[in-house]
Amino acid sequence: MPVALVPPLSALPRALRLACGALPLSWGLAVAAEPAGDATTLDQVQVRAPIAKRSQTVTKTDTPLIEVPQSVSVITAEQMRERGVHGIEEAVWYTAGAQGGGYGQDTRSDWLLVRGFAPARYLDGLALTDGVWTGATRIEPYGLERMDVLKGPSSVAYGAMPPGGLVNLVSKRPTKRPLHEIEATIGNYGLRQAAFDVGGPLGDSGTLFYRLTGLARNSDNVVDYVHDDRYFFAPALTWAPGEDTALTVLARWQKADTAQGGGFLPAAGTLLPNPHGRIPRERYTGEPGWNDYRKTMRSLGYEFSHRFGNGTTFRQNLRYGKTEVNHDASVGAFGLQDDLRTLTRYYFPLEEASTALALDNHAEWKLGHGAWDHTLSAGVDYRRLRSDYASAFAFGAPSLDIFDPVYGAAIVKPAYASRQEKVQHQLGVYLQDQIRIDRWVVTLAGRQDRVRTRSDQRLATPPARERQRDGRFSGRVGVNYVFDSGWAPYLAWSQSFEPTVGADFAGRSFEPTTGEQVEAGLKYQPAHGRGLLTLAGYELTQKNTLTVDPDHPLFSLQQGEVRVRGAELEGRWNFAGGLGLYGAYAHADSRITRSNDAAALGRQIVLQPRQVASLGADYTIGYGPLSGLGFGAGARYTGAHYGDLYNQWKTPSYTLFDVSARYDLGRWRVQINASNLGDKQYVAVCNSATWCYYGYPRTVTATVRYRW
Repeated sequence: MPVALVPPLSALPRALRLACGALPLSWGLAVAAEPAGDATTLDQVQVRAPIAKRSQTVTKTDTPLIEVPQSVSVITAEQMRERGVHGIEEAVWYTAGAQGGGYGQDTRSDWLLVRGFAPARYLDGLALTDGVWTGATRIEPYGLERMDVLKGPSSVAYGAMPPGGLVNLVSKRPTKRPLHEIEATIGNYGLRQAAFDVGGPLGDSGTLFYRLTGLARNSDNVVDYVHDDRYFFAPALTWAPGEDTALTVLARWQKADTAQGGGFLPAAGTLLPNPHGRIPRERYTGEPGWNDYRKTMRSLGYEFSHRFGNGTTFRQNLRYGKTEVNHDASVGAFGLQDDLRTLTRYYFPLEEASTALALDNHAEWKLGHGAWDHTLSAGVDYRRLRSDYASAFAFGAPSLDIFDPVYGAAIVKPAYASRQEKVQHQLGVYLQDQIRIDRWVVTLAGRQDRVRTRSDQRLATPPARERQRDGRFSGRVGVNYVFDSGWAPYLAWSQSFEPTVGADFAGRSFEPTTGEQVEAGLKYQPAHGRGLLTLAGYELTQKNTLTVDPDHPLFSLQQGEVRVRGAELEGRWNFAGGLGLYGAYAHADSRITRSNDAAALGRQIVLQPRQVASLGADYTIGYGPLSGLGFGAGARYTGAHYGDLYNQWKTPSYTLFDVSARYDLGRWRVQINASNLGDKQYVAVCNSATWCYYGYPRTVTATVRYRW
């Protein structure tokens, strides 16, 4: 978040020059630019981290955001740091069109929506594992330089994915100059956390650079008997023998040790009245010692780039990752009995191991033909996703008095009744041309994908195997007009597809679910770089969605269609006096427009409010004896929404408030953050009379950070 610089950068001390370094452009760069520092004072000059101006997530080329023909939000590490973000869900709370935490605070996974659909998840431009429970793996935000939230169909760049868009998480990179940071955090619910981030040149060769990032966290939760322990370590090494060649190796290991036992509460006593009173949000519905949930993620990969000269660049990115979930003894809640206090419970043990191998080869040419400038790019990418998922479901678990629980009942874990192994291969070839003619920027892109899916039911009698082959072409056309003033209107059309595994009653394999979007918008980013505003209107349609077969209720028909019409406004502006403003507004009119189920026609899609809004401000004193003291505050509004297909369970709207304070003194920073300051107790959503979920409680953290 920048402020005007009076002296030239060369006149500033070295520490302040680092604080002014540009943010890394994207995952495509091998050596990150210097990380933006905390707010620092030099006489009467306030130096702060700049707003991101460019991204490679949409086009896979280094493109200014105002030339991108699609709505994309960039959430920088500094923004997450100032808000005290501890999860990806929290990071998108002030982002238009994106929602996080729709099921409340779940210590097991991150639940996200973008324009009404669960987004694809990418790390450094490559797909993460995509299993039943491993697909929503929580990525540690302390290990990120930024998050890019791309809104709308984007299969032309990435292949199979949902129509809502994707979230690309960008890892921290080695730095060319020394970086040293340690921090300690404490908070309510017994939070204790320590983290470090160090990097810089390795040796005296001038060609090797490193980064080591790590974190350890122990914490309880608002729900009794639930803990939220995390461990994270990410080494990175860059070899840059010259200005034209770089190779970066990125490794990551993280582990989550928590428990399932929150949420899944009955409507009577949460959303609805109960003669026995309100069910406390700290109520644990599992059995202590039986509901542990452990998830481990490991990955290793590299990014290689080489410039051949004459505007030609080649990049190759590769990563292999594995995620494992162990939840092999679980007791869940399944609604109240007739006395409205005895909770029926069930057994649901599971375990899963998923792997992902992803490779992207990308070539780029910059060409000039008179008044026409081309950025031509072509690539071939491949990914293999494998998931081995075993589970069981059985009633018969001991019941529980939800208002006066007594734990310690005998638990008998059932044997796994289902085990599915799913392997999916995707091979895609893509071509793109970004044409600049005076102030016009035209983006044309096309891609052809082949997807093979094999699904084995290992415990079926006899074992069953399904094979499916899908091929699909995806396109994008976008036009921007960039005024010298920084205004840039645009119009775009894009497509997506996602394989749907299975068959109908007649044995016909399902076609891929497809998405199509028309979007028009206006972006503004002034030359001084202290602001970015985006206004977008869109119509997004998903086709070939599954609906119930009325003649064979255990089967589905592919006759559904969902339409979302929306408008989004998002902006961030940092004024020269140390004041920053940011906010977002989204209106979404979502409808099921085609369905074989007449009761579902015209219904609003699950979890998607019509109105979502947020507004925040941040101010840092830049003068006098209180220089370095900063304050922040924000408000978040979520409109009423439904948790079920037929819109029978409506969750009322709610408004939450966040605050922060910090003080920078030399190399030290002391920071306090509080989200949901008023500790509002609200229901995030109800799926039915059986399952409702409380929202995030008040969370207060205090952090001490030292940099040298």
